[in-house]
Order: sequence, then C-alpha cells, then structure tokens
Amino acid sequence: MMYRFLFTFLTVLITVTVSQAQKTRVYGVVKDASSGETLISANVLVAEGRGVVTDFDGRYSIEVENGSYTMQISYIGYEATTREIKTRGGQLEVNFALQTKTLNEVRVVADMAIDRETPVAFSNIEPAKIKEELSSQDIPMLLNSTPGVYATQQGGGAGDARVTIRGFSQRNISVQIDGVPMNDMENGQVYWSNWFGLDGVTQRIQVQRGLGASKLAIPAVGGSMNILTAGISSKQQTEVAVTVGNNNLIRTNISYNSGRLKNGWGVTAAFAYDHQEGWVESTGANRFFYFLKLQKQIKNHTISITGMGAPQKRQQRSYKQEIYMFDRAYAEKVGVNLSDESVTENMAAGLQGNYGRRYNGQWGYVIRDRNNPNAQSEAQSVAENFYHKPIFNLKHFWAKDKWAVSNVIYGSFGNGGGTRLRGNTEYDPFGQLDVDSLYEQNISGTPFVQAYDTIAVNDTSQYKSENYIQANMNNHYWYGLISTINHRFNDTWEMSVGIDFRSYWVERYSTPYDLLGGNYAVIFPTSEPENLFNSSTLARDNVKRIGDVAGYRANTSVYTGGVFGQVEYKKDKFSGFVSVSGGHNSYIRKDQYRKRDLVLSDTTMRQSLGANDTITYNGTQYTAASTEAKTATTDWVHYWGATAKAGLNFNINDHMNVFVNGGMFLRPPTISDVYAGTSFNFVQGVKSEVSWGVELGYSISYPRWAANLNLYNTVWENRPITTSVSIGGTPTTISIPNIGSTHRGIELDGAYKTPWYFDIEGLVSYGDWRWKGNSLAYYYQEGSDVPIDSVDVEADGVHVGDAAQFQVAGSIKIKPIKDLYIKKWLTLKDVYLKAQITYFDNYYANFNPLDLQGENRGRESWKIPAYYLFDIHAGWTIKLKKMDVSLRVSVLNVTDHVYISDAQNNATSSQTFDATGAKVFMGQGRRWTATVGVKF
Repeated sequence: MMYRFLFTFLTVLITVTVSQAQKTRVYGVVKDASSGETLISANVLVAEGRGVVTDFDGRYSIEVENGSYTMQISYIGYEATTREIKTRGGQLEVNFALQTKTLNEVRVVADMAIDRETPVAFSNIEPAKIKEELSSQDIPMLLNSTPGVYATQQGGGAGDARVTIRGFSQRNISVQIDGVPMNDMENGQVYWSNWFGLDGVTQRIQVQRGLGASKLAIPAVGGSMNILTAGISSKQQTEVAVTVGNNNLIRTNISYNSGRLKNGWGVTAAFAYDHQEGWVESTGANRFFYFLKLQKQIKNHTISITGMGAPQKRQQRSYKQEIYMFDRAYAEKVGVNLSDESVTENMAAGLQGNYGRRYNGQWGYVIRDRNNPNAQSEAQSVAENFYHKPIFNLKHFWAKDKWAVSNVIYGSFGNGGGTRLRGNTEYDPFGQLDVDSLYEQNISGTPFVQAYDTIAVNDTSQYKSENYIQANMNNHYWYGLISTINHRFNDTWEMSVGIDFRSYWVERYSTPYDLLGGNYAVIFPTSEPENLFNSSTLARDNVKRIGDVAGYRANTSVYTGGVFGQVEYKKDKFSGFVSVSGGHNSYIRKDQYRKRDLVLSDTTMRQSLGANDTITYNGTQYTAASTEAKTATTDWVHYWGATAKAGLNFNINDHMNVFVNGGMFLRPPTISDVYAGTSFNFVQGVKSEVSWGVELGYSISYPRWAANLNLYNTVWENRPITTSVSIGGTPTTISIPNIGSTHRGIELDGAYKTPWYFDIEGLVSYGDWRWKGNSLAYYYQEGSDVPIDSVDVEADGVHVGDAAQFQVAGSIKIKPIKDLYIKKWLTLKDVYLKAQITYFDNYYANFNPLDLQGENRGRESWKIPAYYLFDIHAGWTIKLKKMDVSLRVSVLNVTDHVYISDAQNNATSSQTFDATGAKVFMGQGRRWTATVGVKF
C-alpha cells in the first residue's frame, strides 16, 4: 500500500514539474514613451483569449506555454503595438513604451528624444535610479554613469555640484525643467542649490549629448539636460520618506498626487527639508523645498500652474587649496615638492598642512565678548550662501487631431547672496581661520579719528571694523514665454514653429554682513571712488553698517528673443528632422556709483557729472543734482544668433538602427563675456561664438541586452574665456575673447539583463578635447574700463582641462526576488543589491591662460592621478495591501578612496605646471544614507 502511494505521489510530482518546465512567466511594465509614466489598465494580449491588464504600477504578469507569440498592447489614446516573443521556460521580461495618438505635450514642449526615432545621442534616468542611487548627492552626480559626462561636488558643500558633457562646462549645457531653460542669463551657469528637493518630483531626466533635439533659439554647444516633473498620474498617491546619513544628515520628503479627479482637476504637491553638517568641515546646510502643480483638463485643453522653490542657508568650501594642506603623504605621492618655496613660505607662516581631506580654510572660532564677558566660543564661517529662487509657470496645452499648441509663461525671482571675508587673513596652527583675532582687532583698537569723524560717526563708543564679512547680493527678476505650434500633416510629415522670449533684470551690490564686533566699516566704491562723492561728506557717504549698500551697486538687463522651426519626417525605416532658429540678445548695464550721465534732448555726455562737476551747455549749467543727470548707463550691445541642424535615423531591422546628425550654431556671448567684471567697457574682440559638429550613432537592442555606439566631432570658434585673478592684491579680470577648441571622441554603453536575477550595465568613453589656435588675453583691473595690458596666449594643441577625457563605468544589480507572496496581504518585492564602479582618467587641470606664453607656450597643464569610485546601493519593498513600505541604503566611496576631483593649474607662486603649483579640491570620503519610505 505504501509503495503504491509513493508511486502515485512521484508520478504527480514529476507531471507537475514537467508541466511547469513547459511554461514561461512573461512580465513587464507598460509606459508612456515620452513621459515615462506607467499606464494603468493597459490591455496585454498574448494570444487569442489570453491576456491581462496592467496594475496600479503599470505592471503585468501572465503565464503561458512555451512557444512563439505575437503580443499586442493597447491603451485608450495610444497607438497599439505588437511584438514577437519566444518563450523557453523560466521568466521573460518584456517592457513596452506606447506612443500617443495625438501630439504629446512632452514631445512638443520638452523636446524629448525617442528610441529608434530621434537621431541624437541621449540617456534617460528614471525615478527608480534616482531613488536608488542619489543618496546625499546633488542631481548632476547621477550623470557620471552616462557616457562623456564628468560631474563633481567641487568643494563638497550641499548644492555645489557641477557637470560637464563632452568637455563642455555646464555654462554651455542647456539645463531645463519641463522644457523651461534654467541657465543663468548673465553667465550660463547653473546653481544646483536652487533645485534641492527636485528629485522628489522628478518623472524623468533626459541627457542629450551634442546637438540635441531642442528647438530653442539660444543653443547649447555641449548638450542638454531636461528634468521632467510629475504631472497628473492615473491614481491618487501619497509618499513619505525619511533619510538619515553621515554627519548628522536628516531629510524628510512628503509628496502627494491626486490622480485624475472626476472634474478634470489634478494636484501634485511636495515638501522637503534637509539638515546636515556636511562631510567637509563647515559645510552645514538647512534647506527647504516646496512644489505645487495644479492641472485642469477641459476637453482637449490642459492648463497647469506650477510653483517651486528651495530657500536655503548653507556653508561652503569655495576655494581650492594646495595638496599638502590636505595630506602631506599623498601630496608627495602625486609629485608635490615640499621643499619648493611656495610650500616653505606657507609653512613658515604657520600653515603646516596635513589637515585632512575634510579641511576647509574658510571658517574658525570666535568669542563675541564685547558686550557679553561670558560669551562662549562659536564656529563662524566666512563662506555662506543664502538664497531663494522660486519659479512659477503657467502652461496651456491644446491638442486635437493633428494640431497642438503650447504656451508657457514663466517667471523667477531670485533673492540672496554669498559671503566672503574682507580685511586681514590670519590662521591658527590648525589651519583654521583665526576669526577671534580679527574680532579682537576690531574691538580693541581706537575708533578712527580722522578729521571727518565728527561728521561721519560722532560717537567714540562705536568701533570701526577693519575686518568684516561682506555679502555679495544678487536680486533678479526673470520672465519668459515659449510658444509652439505643431501640425502633423500625415503619418509621415510633422512641423513645429514657435517663439522664445526672455527678459532678465538683476541688481548686484555688496553689503556688510557681519562686522565682527564693530559698528561700522568705511567702504569706498570699487569704481572710481571719488568721482561721485563730495570730499566734505566723503566719510559720511562711505560709513557702512549691516545691510547698507557698499562697494558697488550695478544692475544689468538682458533681453533675448528668437523664433524656431522644425520639420520631422517618419516613414517605414527612416525618421529625421531639419531644424532652424534665429535669435537676438541685447545687453545694458547701469552703475549707481559712477559719475552720472548728462542726458539732454540732443546729446548724451557719459559719466560726466561727479559731485564737484559743473557742465555748461547751451547756456545752461548742470550738476549731479540736476534732473538731467541720470545713473551711469552703457550703450546697448546687440548680438545675433542662429542654428541650423539636421539628423537622420535608419532602422536596419527590429533590433538595430543607425543615425547621423550635424549642424552649425551662431551663439551670442553671455553678458559676463561681454563686460569684464564690473567694467563698463566691452571686452575687445568679443564676437558671437561659432560652432559646428557632426555625430554618428549605432544602437542594437534585444529583450535581454542593448548597446549604443557614438562618434562625435565638435569645433568651437570664437570661444570666450573669462577668469579672475589677484595681481598685486588688486582683483583683476582676464578675458580671452576668441579662442577655439575641438572636441572629438567615441562613446560606448550597454546593458544586459541576465536570466539569473541580475543585470549588468557598463560604458566606455574616450575624448580628445584640445584648444585650437592662439589669442590675445586682456587684463581689466577692478573699477577700470580699459585693459591695463594684453598678452599673447598660445594654447594651440593643449588639452582642454577641468574634465576627465577617459571614463569607464560598470554596475551589477542583483534582484534575487521579484515578488514573494508571504501572505495574501503581504508581499516582498523589488529587492535589489547594486554595486557600481566608475573610473576617470586624463583629467588635465583647469589652465590659467596667462601661463601659456613665452617658453611655456603650448605647455600642457598638470594631469591629476586617475581615480575610481565604488558605490553600493541596496533596498527592498514590502507591500501591505495598498501600502508600500521601502528601505534603501547607500554607501558612497565604499573603499574611502583618496582622490582629487577638481584642480587649477599654476595656482600658487610655483609656476611649474605640476602638482606643486596646483590647487585642488579633494574628493569626499566614505558616506552613507538610509531611507525609510511609505507609499499609499
């Protein structure tokens, strides 16, 4: 009897096993091809009568017998798609990205590229990657896993990251949020501290390298980075997450999405708060983030209002230091000569170095005991940043049949500044700024007793500060309009035309921020200090207290306008585009601290009226107090810009495609390149920049693996370079108006999804970026309107610095459990462990143009040692009925590797083009974060 039972049991077991071996679990996610949003209740049909619908996360799963199938995916408002699959047992992941039947808002407004259709090189960063890998870093650090990209945290302060693409700095990369440009209108910079918290509402980040698909009239040479924020989702959702990490990091994120409400409304809201002391000394931060998007859908119209901002107060490490200041042993290892005069002089002054990688020389301790003898010692940073730059936009999108119209009106209002020390600079034996000594100098000296003291400050109990902390303020108003009309003639041809207008006004001035025990400071204007003020009141006019405008006060206006047009073609295996645009930039500057302009009906006399000046014209006398005396103003400066580019993609078969693109840009210089520092005169020889490029690309994609290969060549002419140095203690701007550079390289990246529960990704990128030609460099000292000197800069053939030209990266992500059903209401899912390594080499220090003359013409900058970063990320999610509880852990720089991330060549008195003369930022050591999140 027992034998019969065992025989029956084994027979059933073998039958079940064989039966299971003959079946395959097909699973995946269905998304919107443009936005990346998952689609709920999409129909997934594997065979006649065999299908499922996607769940709240856009996922599906179905079990089928082994064989060949034609999968069909459909969703209301989207083009149906099919795909041939073969099942051989086990599991098979098949993901789908559906195209909308009507013209999609993301495509029209944000110019997002699409696989196997848009002929440009691009990479997408999805929300899952952001959550898993961002940790405590700024958003640009995620891009180091993208070919041709180099990003660092610079000094290590929160929000101080920078990014380069193919050797072009972020000044030359178009950074957009929902298609709206975010680069500073004065210099093209991007200040990532203004966008803290944005990761919590990011739907996708797309990085386009090279010419890109953007239609905007003002082009970017290096590429573009477009951050799409979350809109109306298909379901209501709330998410709360708390992150803790090294150096007392704590961050809270709260987000809410109402989903599509019955009356056509939708709400997306988010809040974040971050407090940290920083891995680097004295880089603590307190940051907030708010985001609110209201959307209303009325038939074919979508109207949305968005507001966001990140008020902050944070400390910085703004200046690079000699390598030995951080680590003597490492300095000797990389070639620093500790016997060099530049080093021994510092040591003789008390700066012995070896203060550690966390070292920051911009802070110290102070005891504020002037009015409180029991005051305690407190830390004081002299490099703080306090800023708030909210941005608001009103967007209208209409789509019907073959037409789409988009209008975006936006405004941004920045307010705040950053601090620096004015006066003496003294350090204690530990390399810290001796702030207490500066404080004592201010309160122990005799108040100034010059002849005009009784006019200026008739109070001997008030103290004059020789040493104080100054804030440089930037308050601006920025408005813009982007309007686009798109028409799809048929399934083959599509055309877009539009306008892009921007207006920007900024006021810059300095003010005493902390007088370090004193009551006032005497601060003369940086531009011609005695031209405006009468000598009898010179003291009164220049005695400044906290909050007073001091030193300089100038405002600048920038107006840009342009038109653009693009024609797209798509038929059978071909797709392509031709895009043209034209634009115009206008600049003007005013300075309240210069002599006034005499503006009459028939003439204007620039900077002609100081406090003691009188001008007689046509029998009438004019002084600085006359109504005709106006604030000193430059003439308008005008530059034209234009773009012409085209690309063609050819789908060889269902798995392979090739593309080519090319184009030419004529880009107006930024106002920071037109004017030298606070100068009123234009930098000599500045012209609109000319660049052209060509690129070839090849992609291959199968369900389990994919790879991309890109070759590019970009030539940039009339490239302006502006840098600031100190000559004889006087701040000096050096401007090179028209040097050129050539950027060429090859990029390869790929991914493989194995059938054994782990995925592999990797990339290799090699660049050859060099300066092209020689140029004149002009010196402009602070307050001077004409160059004091000029020199030849012979940089032809020298490598472009400040970015790694060789990059290798790889990662392995282990996913041992897809969905483990513990109980009916309890599921363990999304378990992962990811190890990631990135290697950088061929980083040449950022060069000083003045070094490349005479016997040093054409000499290479110091090349920093190659380095690697090894990171680990892990996490899992437990699904409790309708609630997800997740845990994520990240460890950055697991091996605590010692490396240099940023370097300036010949930054010391030692002009040796090596490690001895360089100043650097050391990279951060091991850090960690842990996040607990709840989503329901």
